[in-house]
Formats: sequence, structure tokens, C-alpha cells
Amino acid sequence: MFVKPIENGLDLTEIANSIAAVYDTSLEPGQSIPSHYHPAFEEVYYILSGYGIMTIGEEQKEISRGDVVYIPSPAPHSLLNTGSVPLRFVTITVAVSRNRKDDAQPYIC
Repeated sequence: MFVKPIENGLDLTEIANSIAAVYDTSLEPGQSIPSHYHPAFEEVYYILSGYGIMTIGEEQKEISRGDVVYIPSPAPHSLLNTGSVPLRFVTITVAVSRNRKDDAQPYIC
């Protein structure tokens, strides 16, 4: 059994087949994650609290508590906390199968 707290990210590459890492992240009001991409990973963000603007490629959308954001590989993405409280979210990073189609679309629900 593997049980370990998330502390500045949890690297799972030696344990899991597809899940590379899990992060518990908090952005203070006005803080952002600059645009970046992952050529070999897709991500899912689960928003725990706060508000922000998620940008994936050319698409921008407001996000808030309870939203799930899917970020396909290798889409460029960024996140800005537009609220007055910390924006907290969990990120799950998953290795992309080489056999998978590259037509996956970003999704925010």
C-alpha cells in the first residue's frame, strides 16, 4: 500500500503506470501560473476554492469551486487568480499513451 501526503507535489512515476504526479496548489489573489505546456502529459485540475481565469490554447473561461478542467497534451495553458481569496486546486498529471490520438479537446465543466 502506498500512502503519502502531498508536499510540494507528489511524484508517482516510480509507482503508477500512467499517473505521473499529484499537486495541491494554492495561488494568492493576483498570482498566476504562466503559459506552459507538457508534451508527454495531460492534466486534470479540480478546483477546491476560489475563482480564476483558465486559458487553454486560445480559449479562456472563468473557473470556480467544484469545476474540473481537462488539459490535453500538448495544449499551452495558464491560470490567473482573479478572486480576493486563494485559488486552491488539485492537479493530476497523467502520462499520454503514444497510441492515443492527438485530437483531444480541452474541457472545463
